[in-house]
Amino acid sequence: PTPIANRIVEKMETIGVILPLVTRTNYATGIAIPTSSVKPTATWVSEGAGSDRQKKTTGTSITFGRFKLRCEIGWSAETNAAALPIFETTFTRQVSEAMVKAIESKIISTDAGAANPKGILAETPATGQALTASELTYAKLVEAEAALPEAYEPGAVWCMSKKTFMSFIGMEDANGQPIARTNYGVNGRPERILLGRPVVTSGDYLTSFSAATAGVIFAFIFNFADYTLNTVYDLGIQRRQDWDTEEMQVKAVMSCDGKVIDKNSLVTLAKA
Repeated sequence: PTPIANRIVEKMETIGVILPLVTRTNYATGIAIPTSSVKPTATWVSEGAGSDRQKKTTGTSITFGRFKLRCEIGWSAETNAAALPIFETTFTRQVSEAMVKAIESKIISTDAGAANPKGILAETPATGQALTASELTYAKLVEAEAALPEAYEPGAVWCMSKKTFMSFIGMEDANGQPIARTNYGVNGRPERILLGRPVVTSGDYLTSFSAATAGVIFAFIFNFADYTLNTVYDLGIQRRQDWDTEEMQVKAVMSCDGKVIDKNSLVTLAKA
């Protein structure tokens, strides 16, 4: 018989890039987070005088619902018994990775959230923070940085495909300094930086600049902590054997919803 190695070779995919960055909560369905656009201001007054009393109000609120995410995969009992004991372990990992990828793709998508979590790019950026670019230039990066409000600078990162980031690698400023850098930490993982701001590569979730068509967002600045993913039912994985077909099955189920809580750190770059 042909010897079989205890391994399944598959094409690698990038997962778990965005999910660790967002805010995770476990509130019950229907929880509302109030939002306010009014902040009090302090005034200088003479000694013994009072100041104007300001009324603090909350306007709208952000409410989380729940959407079910499910992934199921099966294989014959004969395959499981005759070929590889690793099949069940491998398929359990596969459904978990598929769930993570499905969630991450929606977190940074333009999907408005009718049947799934609302994506970051479905939000309309604040005035002056939705930019377009006909080509990748140093001036365009500076314009994007200028559009980001100073109060929202801490924690905000660039998000783009690796291919788009590599297009910036050779660019230099007026003094001949490279605008893009790749550092390697103690663990050897690359840390990508553009004009001092960290870059998170988006895996397969964003189109590269070269492949983007007119109007498609290929990069954005955002503080991912301003996106909340609320999990009503954590990822549950179940295994069973079908009584009629003897097929081995692995199923993963999760119930969650996600929304941008504060969009003021969002600056988008779309293809002109």
